[in-house]
Order: sequence, then structure tokens, then C-alpha cells
Amino acid sequence: MNRRISFPAVRAVNRRKKPVIGASALERLLLRHVDLLGPESRLCVSVIKQVFVDLCGSSHFVRCDAQRFFCDGRLEAWCELVAFTPEFIREIAVKTGYLPVADAPYARNGGDHA
Repeated sequence: MNRRISFPAVRAVNRRKKPVIGASALERLLLRHVDLLGPESRLCVSVIKQVFVDLCGSSHFVRCDAQRFFCDGRLEAWCELVAFTPEFIREIAVKTGYLPVADAPYARNGGDHA
């Protein structure tokens, strides 16, 4: 009769989720936290924003390089120029969906706050 045919389990495709906010909203968010707004601070914020965009890029190499940016000292160097803390930028990356917690190279076992 109308018997249901069982199909083999379909493997879950490892898809990247779409970030919660776009790149321009991210840039505005970061610029709101800059103490002294000028061309140099806009440049530093744009570099940090580009790393967020690269985290969602289609190239595996670009995504891996963007993830390394968060742990190899480059993030600290750019954050220092605009008086950001690297932890603040990492938290934004995770909370906005650009950097999944599982992929975060600095991920800890527990969260500090909500």
C-alpha cells in the first residue's frame, strides 16, 4: 500500500550561519566605541571589520587566516591603536555570529557572563 520508504540518514551539511548583523552595522558599532574619531581610527576599525567579513568568506584559506588573526597577536596590535580590548572584539565576533564558539581559538569551557 502506501508504505513509507525509509531513506538513509542524510548527512548534515556543515554550513556557516549568517551573522546577526551586517558589516556596515558592525562598523558603526565599533566606531561608537572609539574615543577619538579620525581617519586613523576609521582605518583601524575598517581593518578589524574586514577580518569579520573574511570570517564569512567563501575561501577556506581566507577564513582560516581570519581565525588566526584572533590569536596570533595581530588583533592585539590593531586594538591597541583604537583603545579596544581584544576580549571585547572577540566577544562581539562570537555574539554577532561571525565567529562560532566551536571555532574560536581562545574558547574556554565556561562563559564569564551572559
